[in-house]
Amino acid sequence: MLPNRKAQWSAPFNITNTGRTYVKVFVHGKGTVLLKIDVLLENSTLFLYFDEAGNNWPYSIRNFSKFEFLFYQANPYVDDQGVEQHPHPPFNPIRYKLPPKSLMSYAWDFPAAPFKELVILCNGKERRVQLTEIGNLRPMKLPRTERSEGGIIELHVVADGPLQSLVLSDYDASSSIYKIKSQSQASSVSQQASSSQVDLFSVDDSVDNDSVLTVTVQLEGVGVSLINRRHVELCYMTTRGFEFKYKSSELYETFSMKVKWIQIDNQLYGGHYDVILFPSVLPKSTREMENHPTFSAMVTRVKDDSHGVLYIKYASVLLQQMTLEMDEDFLFSLLDFARDPNTPWTGSEKDILCDESSHIPEPEKESSGEEIYIEVLHIHPAQMDLSFVRTERINVEDRSSSPTALNYFVNILTMAIGNINDAPVKLNALLMENVRTQMPVLIQSVESHYSQGFLYQVHKILGSADFIGNPVGLFNNISSGFVDMFYEPYNGFMLNDRLDEFGIGLAKGGFSFMKKSIFGISDSVYKVTGSISKGLSVATLDREFQSRRRINMARNRPRHALYGLTQGATSFFDSVTSGVSGLALAPMEGAAKEGASGFFKGLGKGIVGLPTKTAIGFFDLASNLSEGVRNTTTVFDGETITRIRPARFIAQDGIVRPYSQREAVGQQWLKSANSGRYFKDEYLAHINMTQNAAVVIVTTTRIITLFTSNLRTDWEVRFDELRSINRKSTGLTLILRPDDERREFFIPIGDQDSQRFLFKEISTAVKEYNRRLQTIS
Repeated sequence: MLPNRKAQWSAPFNITNTGRTYVKVFVHGKGTVLLKIDVLLENSTLFLYFDEAGNNWPYSIRNFSKFEFLFYQANPYVDDQGVEQHPHPPFNPIRYKLPPKSLMSYAWDFPAAPFKELVILCNGKERRVQLTEIGNLRPMKLPRTERSEGGIIELHVVADGPLQSLVLSDYDASSSIYKIKSQSQASSVSQQASSSQVDLFSVDDSVDNDSVLTVTVQLEGVGVSLINRRHVELCYMTTRGFEFKYKSSELYETFSMKVKWIQIDNQLYGGHYDVILFPSVLPKSTREMENHPTFSAMVTRVKDDSHGVLYIKYASVLLQQMTLEMDEDFLFSLLDFARDPNTPWTGSEKDILCDESSHIPEPEKESSGEEIYIEVLHIHPAQMDLSFVRTERINVEDRSSSPTALNYFVNILTMAIGNINDAPVKLNALLMENVRTQMPVLIQSVESHYSQGFLYQVHKILGSADFIGNPVGLFNNISSGFVDMFYEPYNGFMLNDRLDEFGIGLAKGGFSFMKKSIFGISDSVYKVTGSISKGLSVATLDREFQSRRRINMARNRPRHALYGLTQGATSFFDSVTSGVSGLALAPMEGAAKEGASGFFKGLGKGIVGLPTKTAIGFFDLASNLSEGVRNTTTVFDGETITRIRPARFIAQDGIVRPYSQREAVGQQWLKSANSGRYFKDEYLAHINMTQNAAVVIVTTTRIITLFTSNLRTDWEVRFDELRSINRKSTGLTLILRPDDERREFFIPIGDQDSQRFLFKEISTAVKEYNRRLQTIS
């Protein structure tokens, strides 16, 4: 209400509808004044800007026909389903008269109505029109009366800059896309009193039956590597069955795209998850993948430019249910890549945890641009199953604060409780009709819709935490099995109408209930015990033990209960042995490095490590056993997904060369050898030996012989131990320094080309090693 004693209240408007709203207010001495209200959302603050619109009305009703019309806004208390809201004030429509050959500016009388329609009336005939629906509307047949003859009125909604106009004109069969179905009806249209508009008119789409042009681009697969500034492949993104199609006709042009398979692999060594993103429901056949692509999108544009805007007839986006699994190391490596100053999206804005300023910044108003009109926008419902695991950061620099007692206990706590498994986040479909806006505003609306939908499901993420046994997953598994116990017998009987099929269905349902119940319970036990043991591993303060345990857990995941028992027993034995040996050796190692203070530090680590490592061994035993029981229930399912390929090898010069499977496998062997002992070494080259199914790997600091069957080393020679290399017809001899008891090692290589290759790689590596030593000294 304006500050005037004689002013009146305006009609209400909804401030939660972001965008522009027009409100009529009555001002004494001026009459009706139109206000323009812009509602902007900036973070968690709504901004309302009020301004007089002047003569810039949002709508215009133009009557170019010979008939006089009455129009008014439909009942604002009735939704789009025709359901009337109760209770509500009495509805008194405000009627406007529109003479022939005239026009009138218009704004909604009830702007807060959830569903807005304009009712036009002529010769006792009523028609409802949505002013936001741009395009040619179905013609309106007017009955004959005593004062007026009947006729047909064509309705057309067009955009003229910011103004949207409803144009009423006499029907012209030669130019209209709506045709009268029969000639007899056309001759008697002025004599008939009433007729169904739907039955009387049909759309003439014969001009659009044949495509003028069709272009199809198909790619069997596309792979993209993401490489950070440390010349390490971060992830490998794969799409299979990519298809782009363009279709042009007289009226429309359609762009469509579909991707049958999307997968993102974690290429960092030591990660908890090998695959980051993949479809949750794996297709069982090629035909199923054809019918249900992972991603599909389509946009149909109207070629007719007379509407005044970019006219999108239909747009749809579909993403199948996806699984996102990520560990802390990969997440921080991804954030480190995103903060690279050389990337175009990196800005100069600083992150502030708590802004103490009371000033509320003004939101940035969207710059004017081309407006688009979308008749139907349909984004299908989507579901994302989220998993996250807290891990040590081994592939990115740890910029956390200096170690303190508080940080130590916080790290233990978060390592135990900061794990989420298969949290189901479901996002509802988004259906928008007759939308006229600018692209930035549309994107903001879509982002707001899905961000709010995500926040409403935070409880599902918290309920999927490992340390409480993932109760959401447990409930879903048991409830699904319970449904199968009743559905399978019913389905078997209804499809075949035989009692034996009912018995088979009953057996299937009972087995499914038992299988899913065992899976859910054992999975909860595995999650709880695994979270506790992972938190205790941080308390040991033994980085080498943590790294060895992490790699063993990743490589030796039990596939069934028996393997889980043996692997759990091995983990228990290794943990207890590490605790006892740490108590004996840690003080001496500390004394050798730091003297007396190092001795007491080592003693403290040994005393803390013995009970914690013993407890870790016990919980690892329970975790491996429960995981083995869980995996036994799915051992015959056959639905597993692995990396597409090993991580790319990038040489020390930083040049990205075509992918080499041989070099990638050699690098993978090195990183996994001896449970990660050579994880920090940089791979250079490798060659297959003539005997024992072993390989020789050359790194920047040593030469290693490795058995590929169990990834255990036979021997290694550091470059500071190497004196010379002798070439023989059957291989290479490594001569060690005189003080080394091993004297020499022989590498059997019969092929002369392979021998020369290995000799060259070792020589280059030794020269580079000596150069680095001279630079340091």
